[in-house]
Amino acid sequence: MRIHWIDALKGMGIMLMVFAHHSLPIALDTYIFSFHMPLFFFISGFLFDFGKYMESASIFVKSRFRSLIVPYFGFALLTCLFYFLLDTAFQPGVTNIKFFEADALYGIYSILYALGPLISYNPPLWFLTCLFVTELLFYGFAKRYYLEPKKLVLWLAAAGVIGYLYPVYVPLRLFWNADVALSAVVFYGAGNLFRRYVESGRQKSEEKELGEKLRDFNFRSGLRGSDFESGSNLRETLHRVDMLLPGIFILLNLFYFGYLLEFPTTNKVNMNVLEYGDFLSYYLLAFSGIFAFVHLFKRIGSSKILEFYGRNSLIVLALHFPLKAILTKLAILSFGVELNYFYYNMAFALSLTVLNLLFLVPVIYLINNYFPFLVGKKGSSAKLEDLKVYFRKFVS
Repeated sequence: MRIHWIDALKGMGIMLMVFAHHSLPIALDTYIFSFHMPLFFFISGFLFDFGKYMESASIFVKSRFRSLIVPYFGFALLTCLFYFLLDTAFQPGVTNIKFFEADALYGIYSILYALGPLISYNPPLWFLTCLFVTELLFYGFAKRYYLEPKKLVLWLAAAGVIGYLYPVYVPLRLFWNADVALSAVVFYGAGNLFRRYVESGRQKSEEKELGEKLRDFNFRSGLRGSDFESGSNLRETLHRVDMLLPGIFILLNLFYFGYLLEFPTTNKVNMNVLEYGDFLSYYLLAFSGIFAFVHLFKRIGSSKILEFYGRNSLIVLALHFPLKAILTKLAILSFGVELNYFYYNMAFALSLTVLNLLFLVPVIYLINNYFPFLVGKKGSSAKLEDLKVYFRKFVS
């Protein structure tokens, strides 16, 4: 069963990703990067159902390989071919795209190793391999400590510390972004634990209703149960804390964004290249951004447009970067200006983001209906066969 506010939140997150991959004003750029990738790991953890895979690690690995690694290689090869053809058509015999400056063997190595800086023609694909490793890491923790949340939190915290310290002391990047996964698993695990907390909300609501009935019964009976009163007070205290936290997170986000407007900094968080900044601010600002938007979207509920892009976020992630390159080039040719004319121009970035998302709609339709294997889905090839028949009639 789909959770509408989560789909909408994911849609907002993928739109922010597309927006942030343009040259934005420094304050806005730094603010978005402080939480937008941790948000995706958090949502992924929220959606992970451990009970479904608890008894079989092999089924879990196969499922995640099909839904993440198959799309990674599919889109990596597809967009690599696209850029190669574009580069060849633009200036035959001249290499314009940096990725193709090295020999073919290094290109294969770069795609296999899957680091964002190596697959420079489409760096957002780093997220897919990193999420795969993150899920394996969390599954390993959950296999032993899922029923012991305190120990699970302890292991997640340890992974977070190691992940933060790794780039400080070790210069070697790990295969499939496993070094980033050490930090990402903190957000993934937090999302999964939050899901358990949310799902217990109905039980807590029922307990509160029962408590009110018991309180009314005790009042009418003249009873004064100290145990009941102390338990009620504890629940009331926890309820107040739960009500206050969203407001605190939202205020912290507003203060942080206001601070960036007054004192802009280029020292932004970038998980892709292991740039985390200060330890406390990295995790604090990431979680404050995550929970501020979680609270807002739980209140907002559903949005058809956001849900559409949320359900198709993998396609947007994989293809928005090449489309951005085309749109930017067209804008430069249309206006007859240099690229740096559009640097830090929010109106330009917003316009290209909207165009990017609109042009992706037919692409999303084609992939979902004719090439579902690209996004790791099992689908019938009937529509693909119909397309082949139509194409044969068209060319004949």
